[in-house]
Amino acid sequence: MTKAPKWIYILTIVLTFSLLIPSILLSKEGENKDPLEITSERMRSEDGGIKIIFMGNVVGYWGDLKITSDILEIYNTEDKKETEEIIAIGNVFITRGLKRGKGDKAIYIDKLQKIILTGTPKATAWEESNMIEGRELIFLLEKDRFFANKRVRMKIYPKDKKDKKGKSRKNKK
Repeated sequence: MTKAPKWIYILTIVLTFSLLIPSILLSKEGENKDPLEITSERMRSEDGGIKIIFMGNVVGYWGDLKITSDILEIYNTEDKKETEEIIAIGNVFITRGLKRGKGDKAIYIDKLQKIILTGTPKATAWEESNMIEGRELIFLLEKDRFFANKRVRMKIYPKDKKDKKGKSRKNKK
């Protein structure tokens, strides 16, 4: 096996980024969106930049949303002006503010601003101490809501438990 010249590797990286940048900058047709930043051990571009695959210790940031996984696949439109879908596979961990979720696979659909998190036997989401599990969790990012499907289990802790006891004692005096 012969070793390729260094300039071929540099050219490959430059071409890949030139294909990736339009999908990031022009998605949602000019809307002011947060930049997409991804780090990984390896990256591969297929179909002329329509599919981009990141592998190994993948960390992706989109504004206040962070996704880590083993593999991250980005699917762009044919004209590469928009990102249609992002799929995270293996050891998926999602963070947004105090909300967190983990599962085996996550599918982010850009036009719907929706993340579908799945897991076997379960996907888990939590905020502070509160936790919910199911085989499928759906996060609606713009509405800051989520749904749980397929064998749901939830654990919610009362808020301000100490404050309520303290107030009731003060009221009795």
